[in-house]
Amino acid sequence: MRVYVVFAFLVQNVICEYDRRVITTLKYSKYSTTPAVVNGKPAVEGQFPFLVSLKEPVQKMEPDKIVWKNLCGGSIIDHKRVLTAAHCFENNEFYYARHPEALRVVAGAMSTDLIHSGKTETNKETQWRSLAQVLIHEHFSFPAHDIAIVVVNEPWVFNENVNYIKLATKVTDYAEQCVSAGYGRVGHRLKDTISPILLTAKISTMPRWRCSLVWEMNMNSFICTDSAIADVARGDSGGPLMCYHTGDPNEVNDEGLLAGVVSGKNFDKTTLYTRVSAYHPWIDRGYSGAADLSPVFVTILCLPIIPVVVIYLLFYCNISLNHCPSLVDCLIRLDLDQFYW
Repeated sequence: MRVYVVFAFLVQNVICEYDRRVITTLKYSKYSTTPAVVNGKPAVEGQFPFLVSLKEPVQKMEPDKIVWKNLCGGSIIDHKRVLTAAHCFENNEFYYARHPEALRVVAGAMSTDLIHSGKTETNKETQWRSLAQVLIHEHFSFPAHDIAIVVVNEPWVFNENVNYIKLATKVTDYAEQCVSAGYGRVGHRLKDTISPILLTAKISTMPRWRCSLVWEMNMNSFICTDSAIADVARGDSGGPLMCYHTGDPNEVNDEGLLAGVVSGKNFDKTTLYTRVSAYHPWIDRGYSGAADLSPVFVTILCLPIIPVVVIYLLFYCNISLNHCPSLVDCLIRLDLDQFYW
């Protein structure tokens, strides 16, 4: 653990430089900025219970006092999984994807920088978790397929401040205004001050035909914005785009759905989101925790293997043990040490 913390301190300058990159034309560029809420309003406690902050260590004050800074946002989608952006883990040859234990996921926090031991903890206000696994889309090449699943080490304890959000399943245009949230800056420039508290901003989205026209390609797997004043800028990649009145079968009582994941920005400061509904099958296939696998599922999964094992044992016994009278007799006489390799 100490090695990971020290390494994180050393690479801070490299990580910050990533903020200077901007998408120019999606077809020809892989560059990006890391977005954050700009000109937003302070969020109310419990307003976004699904929102989490992926945090990296930036300063060790004492053995159990480490300063943790926001790296990316994310959204809780079930008891152990968080949906975020793949490019959050792209730096330094995907170091954090290969060493997820160096990061923490914090839910329920309203502040940006926190001092904490980093140990797994659940209290009334916040919940701290370590990362057990990071699953990046197999075809990720920024900004295409910019989506990832984070699996935490212990299940979230759902309450009024920490909860999950339902996912959009229908590919559609969002006529109603959407909302984004994160720890952003007061402006789009790097020198603008970072907000110490959680901010929220109303976001207007483009219809798919217009988005495809602007970007000169099929944009059905993205959501584009046309927000000019309140928007997301630098610092909150992976954060949520929550939309209401979507007409999606997964939305109940117009409570809102996770429609997008903050990805990158165009040179004109509008934001690009990964469309969640376009990746619903991939998310469903994603890891949901070994504890969630039922005995029935495991049995069904193993059934096709059983005949293969039996045939192999019969074949082995027939060759090596001169035709045993029965499989049971064969197994009794078989030296199992021969199977170790």
